[in-house]
Amino acid sequence: MIRRLVFIITFFSYSGFYAVLAIVISLGFGNSSRAVTVPIRLITTLLMSYVIFCLLKKNSMDKQKRTIIFLFIVFWFFYFIKVLLHHNSTLLLSKNWFEYIFYSINFCILPFLMFSSINFSDFKKNILKSFIFSGFLMGLISLYLYKDMLAAGIGRISMAKYEGFDESTLNPLALSYGGALSLMLCIFEIVFNKYKTRIYKVYLYLTITLSLMMFFLGASRGSLIAIVFSLPLFVLYGSVKNKFKFLAAFILSIPILIWGAIKTGSSIFARTVETAETGDNNRSIIWNQALSEFFNYPIFGGGIEFGIYPHNFILEILMATGILGLLLILPVFYGGFKRMNRLIKVDKDYIWVYIIFIQGFVQHSFTGALYFSVLLFLPLGIIYSQKK
Repeated sequence: MIRRLVFIITFFSYSGFYAVLAIVISLGFGNSSRAVTVPIRLITTLLMSYVIFCLLKKNSMDKQKRTIIFLFIVFWFFYFIKVLLHHNSTLLLSKNWFEYIFYSINFCILPFLMFSSINFSDFKKNILKSFIFSGFLMGLISLYLYKDMLAAGIGRISMAKYEGFDESTLNPLALSYGGALSLMLCIFEIVFNKYKTRIYKVYLYLTITLSLMMFFLGASRGSLIAIVFSLPLFVLYGSVKNKFKFLAAFILSIPILIWGAIKTGSSIFARTVETAETGDNNRSIIWNQALSEFFNYPIFGGGIEFGIYPHNFILEILMATGILGLLLILPVFYGGFKRMNRLIKVDKDYIWVYIIFIQGFVQHSFTGALYFSVLLFLPLGIIYSQKK
């Protein structure tokens, strides 16, 4: 029962959710998509709460883990206080005050607490299969919905409306980061899983193909950086044989990636080169605004969101909660990094957890909001999970 619930929760934590959202948008209900997405989030909130309740009765926590969870909860309690203070002040929030709290609970707090309460050895295959399957399904749905745009070589899916396509589409960032995540998890399985059946290998390579399609359609520079930052893990933690196998595959894949970008008309490499040459002025402006807000209110932070949307979770923490908030959450991240490097030496399956964490770290360094950062706090929860 718990195993099935963890599979479902993992499925809807990222790519599975966007697969459903893509269908809703394609049916013309984009403006009323919350009628579907909010119930999904409510259901997953209830399921995560139930799993936490069931597992906490069975598992005990050491002193270090209790300290980490205490700091984690205090940080979010402080964040909620800031939300309520802003709601009752003259400052205007970008969303309703209860949305900040609900999204933080669903995307950050409960994923961290639930996945930290599981036994990694018992659930690791279940979680990884759910992530890969959700990416596979999202890729199939995206191929069916956007095949004409892909064939037209529009460069990026957000440009479809300028090429004569009237239908609404999924956010290009969801496509690109979803593709990058599924791609790297499949590569992990191919490199490190020695007991693959022939059918499973076909499934993995098909998922890789679909993931590349999403990656090219989304054409996000951040997702390319996420892939680049994930690749060294295969060299650092792989056996000598796996290192040579990976390096050979990487060299052979470069012309395939270039061909795929040209064939699909993707602007991913052109946008990356342009940013490297000229910089990203829009990002620089909003990052400077967030820093200014922090410097004005350094101890407890300034505004949550009132016209300033940092697109960087570290700057958002500083802007919204100041030095106090950073001191509360920093041990959670620092402890996670230290713990991860130790655990990988014991169990190679922690490499795919590290991949998810890197993907989330890069993604939320360039886009998204803190209260949506599930790919940061879900793998962090796994890092602090029980282990045999």
